[in-house]
Amino acid sequence: MLNGCFETRQGEDSRTGFTLIELLVVVSVIAMLLAILLPSLSKVRALANRVVCGSNLNGLAEAWTVYLNDHEGRFYQGIRANLDYGGWKGIKGWWPRPLNRYVGLNDPNGVTETDAKVFCCPSDRGGIPGAFLREKAYYVHGTSYQTNIFLIGPNHCDAFSDNTTVLDQKISQRLPNLNRDEVANPSRLLLIGDYGWINQWTPRPYPIKEWKDLAEWHGKVDCHNMAFLDGRVEFLNIRKGDYVTDEYCVLPFQDLYELARKVQGPAEQ
Repeated sequence: MLNGCFETRQGEDSRTGFTLIELLVVVSVIAMLLAILLPSLSKVRALANRVVCGSNLNGLAEAWTVYLNDHEGRFYQGIRANLDYGGWKGIKGWWPRPLNRYVGLNDPNGVTETDAKVFCCPSDRGGIPGAFLREKAYYVHGTSYQTNIFLIGPNHCDAFSDNTTVLDQKISQRLPNLNRDEVANPSRLLLIGDYGWINQWTPRPYPIKEWKDLAEWHGKVDCHNMAFLDGRVEFLNIRKGDYVTDEYCVLPFQDLYELARKVQGPAEQ
């Protein structure tokens, strides 16, 4: 009797392992689940990155408000003001980064890429003309974000197209020492956004289309995270060469709106 029981248990124990077929079935099921879940996880990650990016832009917009208060409402301007306004020095090594002190970075010479994360979009994947295709804007310029060149940038603007020459001249005449008091509609006026948004103000097409594609960091063509002058942040479709739209404007001078609407639109390629 005991021997019989012992033999039965021994037989049962010998059948407890997986067969090769069962193991392959389990692996196949796991692979199917991963194939189903990974796209969803990727979308969740992209959305989370966009939220972080928007939070960065909101913080930078608030910092600009304090900066303007300290400078009698005058916007920062210079040859590369749209890129050297803040962040770490980047590969280009540009200074003076005047916004840094307004986000708690008080030592301009000691700011590293680790310190300046408020200037870094987590979805930054490059798309910078003249740089390596996938070299991040944050590493090249020290910031992932470009300001509105009609507010914070060179104190003149280049002609976007032959049609806009007169408008661009009028804008350039008024940019030096531009003051916040001269600005119309701060709730609609774009202040700063993802590096790639300024591509819509590049008269010539990209020499390599992939540069433009890479600069659309959040997965939608011509769409970018943008902060308005009043601090509000939205994910917007930025249309090529449009100074004034129903959703936003890049032009601070309301008396030039009518002229802008007549000449705006993509430059002829």
